[in-house]
Amino acid sequence: MSASSPRLNPPEQLSGVPIPPQIEIAPGRPWLTVEETNRLIRQQGLSLAVAQAWVLDEIAAVIELDPEREKGLIRSHLQNEGLKGDEEVPDWLERKRFSFEDLRYFATKGERVKQWQRRRYGDEAELRFLDRKLELDQVVYSLLRLPSQELAEELHQRIKEGEAEFSDLAPEYSSGAERNTRGLVGPVSLTAGHPELASRLRVSRPQQLWPPFLVVDVWIVMRMERLLPAQLDERTRSRMIDELFQVWFRERVQLLMDGEPLPPLPYLPPLDEDV
Repeated sequence: MSASSPRLNPPEQLSGVPIPPQIEIAPGRPWLTVEETNRLIRQQGLSLAVAQAWVLDEIAAVIELDPEREKGLIRSHLQNEGLKGDEEVPDWLERKRFSFEDLRYFATKGERVKQWQRRRYGDEAELRFLDRKLELDQVVYSLLRLPSQELAEELHQRIKEGEAEFSDLAPEYSSGAERNTRGLVGPVSLTAGHPELASRLRVSRPQQLWPPFLVVDVWIVMRMERLLPAQLDERTRSRMIDELFQVWFRERVQLLMDGEPLPPLPYLPPLDEDV
């Protein structure tokens, strides 16, 4: 340990000797100097985690919760910690060396961040959904992967004439994972898989059977079973909001990591404009 950044065994202090600013690991017990803390953050690869925590703390601080909502979140948090009544809270806080403000923060941070996300990006969720709809739509299809054109054309004809089904042929003939699902694939994104498959699935009608086609060195027989169009329900809306937030969050964290000036936090619509 260098002489310029001594580790002090808490709570040791020398009377009359100035003590450099200390970082607390256990609340109320100074332990590391700021210089030593910075060294550990760098050398132990903690810079990203600290930057992420700082940005989350920054946005949580600007959201005020309804008092009743806040009380409910605190109550739920304490129940999750195993506390059965208010009378247990003071001892629990003392054991944890937490203040009530620490408890309030732990219990409400997630809700504050969620509200910030929705107020900031709620109005943009539909545009994000429309931009991503092709990827979000899902499809179920039947598939055979075969080694030769001759076999592909023979099995295609048998399916077309109703003499056999994908479920009968896949376990015996197909070379891919679909042999274990009796030829059925999905639901998967319309853009998943090889572009040759995706391009056909995008224009397929339900129950449309495609003539055999070559993908790299494998012959494909494929039938579109059904399309599952994405809907902008509450779950999808939340996903779109989170995707938009994550783009902004990563950019802001990177600015912090690079030592660049941070722009002001984005404008948040008033609560009555919330999604």
